[in-house]
Amino acid sequence: MKKLFIIGAVAVGTIVSAFPFRSSCGMVFQINDWSVSHMTPAELKDTLSALNFNACGTHATIILYTN
Repeated sequence: MKKLFIIGAVAVGTIVSAFPFRSSCGMVFQINDWSVSHMTPAELKDTLSALNFNACGTHATIILYTN
């Protein structure tokens, strides 16, 4: 029973964890997984680029993300 509880807790933690984004100046932001899963790749790129600009004052030349 303990193993099932631990596995369930890890699964839930993985599902609700936030998507980390490290800006070009090294700042790390947590982005809601729900937002990321409901964006197109182009919208995600624009959002992360704008976030990088707000944090660092420059637009990132490369934004790399994996599914």
